[in-house]
Amino acid sequence: MDPTHIQALQQLRSVLPISLRHAQALLEHCAGNPQQAAERYKTELLQVLVDKSGLPADQAQAHLHNAGYDLNRALSAVEQARFTLTQRILRTHHQDKARALDLIAQAIETAEQLPRQYWLAFERLEQLAPAPRCFMVLHEWLAFEDWEGFDSALHFHLPQAIAQLRHLQLDALADTLEQADQHQQRLRAAHTERESPIELAVRVNQDPLFNACQDSFSQQRPQLDERLYEWVEQYIEQFPA
Repeated sequence: MDPTHIQALQQLRSVLPISLRHAQALLEHCAGNPQQAAERYKTELLQVLVDKSGLPADQAQAHLHNAGYDLNRALSAVEQARFTLTQRILRTHHQDKARALDLIAQAIETAEQLPRQYWLAFERLEQLAPAPRCFMVLHEWLAFEDWEGFDSALHFHLPQAIAQLRHLQLDALADTLEQADQHQQRLRAAHTERESPIELAVRVNQDPLFNACQDSFSQQRPQLDERLYEWVEQYIEQFPA
């Protein structure tokens, strides 16, 4: 390769984040002039950013300049300027709502500096604004249920979880949890002293009525994820900016 062409390539790529192939094509179009190639590339990027963002050219130009003409960085800066953190999560993960809910919960935990000793302190959750409080109580309860199982989750801040389910008008799901809890308590009250805790747990999890409650919960669980996602959209001003 011609040393002059190599020097022009090096000069162009030292000032702009451009691929080797694209740099070569621009230099061929601009008769080997790196300054002209750089200006052409900047014009190309500006048009792409305007098309993708809908911004006026002068605003898009400012974002590109601040991002060192890195298109991805410029697009990210536009997103951050336009949307809150929660809005960006919803926009990015709208096709994976469970992932979106997890990321929003992490954002709340970080923003509010919530104390955690493996599980969050529910006393601290009570101090949150109403919408994030409802969201976090249910998200944490669901995380516990995923990890420890349905029977154990009935002993994990169940009254708070049921109260928030009713706040979301998911009364059927709240009723299911109450029924499962009441039946589990009856089974535990009837156990004999000779029955070990493991044997009792097995008996509870083999009980037909208890299993029916657990199956009902599993069937309604996706509805709760959908409702929590809608809840964030409805009260997004209370969620992390």
